[in-house]
Amino acid sequence: MSSRNALVRRTSGSRGAGEATAPPSGHGHEPPWWSLSPERARTLLLVAARPTICALAATILLVLVVMLTTGTDLSSAPGAVAATWLAAHQIPLTVGRTTLGLLPLVPTAILVLLAARECARAVPNRPTPIELGWLTGAVLAGPLLMTAVCLAVTGDAAGVTPLEPPGPLTAFGWVIVLYLGAAAGGIASRAWSSLCALVPVEIPEWAVLGARAARRTVVRMLGCAALATAVSFCTHLSRLDGAYNQAHNFTDVLGMTLLSLLYLPNVVIAAAGLLTGAAVQFGAGSVGLFGVTAGQVPAVPALIPLPEGPSAAWWPVLLLVPIAVGVLGGIELGRSSDDRPGAPWATLTSAALSTLTFLVLAILGGGQLGAVGWVGVDLLMLVVLMVTWFGFGGFVGMVFARRFLAPAAPVEDYDDHIDDYDDYDDEDDYYYDDEDETEDYDDDPAVELDAELVTDIDDDVEVSIAAPGSAAPPADDIVDAEVVEPDLPEGDKNTGR
Repeated sequence: MSSRNALVRRTSGSRGAGEATAPPSGHGHEPPWWSLSPERARTLLLVAARPTICALAATILLVLVVMLTTGTDLSSAPGAVAATWLAAHQIPLTVGRTTLGLLPLVPTAILVLLAARECARAVPNRPTPIELGWLTGAVLAGPLLMTAVCLAVTGDAAGVTPLEPPGPLTAFGWVIVLYLGAAAGGIASRAWSSLCALVPVEIPEWAVLGARAARRTVVRMLGCAALATAVSFCTHLSRLDGAYNQAHNFTDVLGMTLLSLLYLPNVVIAAAGLLTGAAVQFGAGSVGLFGVTAGQVPAVPALIPLPEGPSAAWWPVLLLVPIAVGVLGGIELGRSSDDRPGAPWATLTSAALSTLTFLVLAILGGGQLGAVGWVGVDLLMLVVLMVTWFGFGGFVGMVFARRFLAPAAPVEDYDDHIDDYDDYDDEDDYYYDDEDETEDYDDDPAVELDAELVTDIDDDVEVSIAAPGSAAPPADDIVDAEVVEPDLPEGDKNTGR
């Protein structure tokens, strides 16, 4: 038995078989892209079906509760379920001549998170591009199929309800974009290195640092916007009675409150744009830090935090919020980056990715609102101002950190090494074999000897232990010894013998 053991991948079903199964060599033929094992096919089916079925069940339950509470005829339930599914995926709806494109983000966020979580659970260790392609297709398959069904239902229900079916290109386009993002997020959370390997060019280190800084910048800016929204809501509590003027009973109050909670992320995104100096438009009217233009604003509880005109002289002071967020991101980059020439590029990358993220969020959080018109953040001003504040603030913070602050200790990001931990999730993943001894360990493992010298041997029985052909007489002393191997790594009790 060799004194060293090499770590070798175990195939399923090899425990206790007594034979080691080596990993497939690179000389064999790879299976075709359409080849799927039954276990893998079952996993992909769950990825495609489980989030869709859960979302559909919740949609049906919500629609039935609302219709039974309000006394609506249940004959329009199929059309209402289909419309709710489409609205949850940010697909604009047209009721009569009124277009509703400003849709709540809470249902959309829940659906995307469910799909991303299911995708992350199905990511294999060391996935291949073919496996990632199958997984992405499974994430898209269920929602696309249900969207097609909902489009057909809304078309059939057009004679019963004034709901007009949206265009197939718009509907499928929104679904594909949302669930591609869900698939990318789920795969990146489990196999970031495999996802980066699909990029045809090498990703520089400053781009990775900038992406991580952008993630922190977006979270901080949304946190500041949520805090500003809460403070403004407490300041304008006197508008609470006016927001519920159209509510006639407890059911109306409850419905308006729940609807406002569903629109809360839209309000926070608009507040983030407002803090950067971009105006929030309500059709012909707008609200900004430098001025307020009169316009038609819906009287709903979600808009209680909206400031009223005329603009106060101290409102531009709020521009310090995005600048401070950018400075903090630059300080972190200046302290953590060892690449001095690449740090400015990391700062610009962080500013660009943060701005791009907020642009996507602003597009999702805005839309047409009937007779009011387009409601949302001024997108052009949002892009210009966010790049300016985050870029300028990040550069100032980076220079300050290099001149006056000590470098931070390098911290390895968990996402970059998550594959290393995934290899030990299953106790049957590895076993020990006597091959490739010199590649895995530098020192021989300690071998403990439990031995006893036996001197009292029966003279009547002579047993020769000399080697065949040897002229040397057998030894008089016999050592009764037992070799005790060190404990194997936790999770595998097979010694490979």
